[in-house]
Amino acid sequence: MTAIELEARKTELIREILNIDNSEVLDKVRQEIHKWLSISEKIPCAYTLEEIKHRLSLTAEDAIAGRGIEEDEANKI
Repeated sequence: MTAIELEARKTELIREILNIDNSEVLDKVRQEIHKWLSISEKIPCAYTLEEIKHRLSLTAEDAIAGRGIEEDEANKI
């Protein structure tokens, strides 16, 4: 995507936001934007080997205990 295309998409998004007439919807849009920006600031994710082993251990425990969501539900998300 070129810089011009990116600017055009940002302008289009701004126009869409400006057309929101509901404060609750606007609050939700703001929350989602902040959430996405905070996620993108944390990328790339860099775990130590010990952190990875710990996370895998927790995941295995959850799987054995039946905690989590079904594959179809995860795919929808």
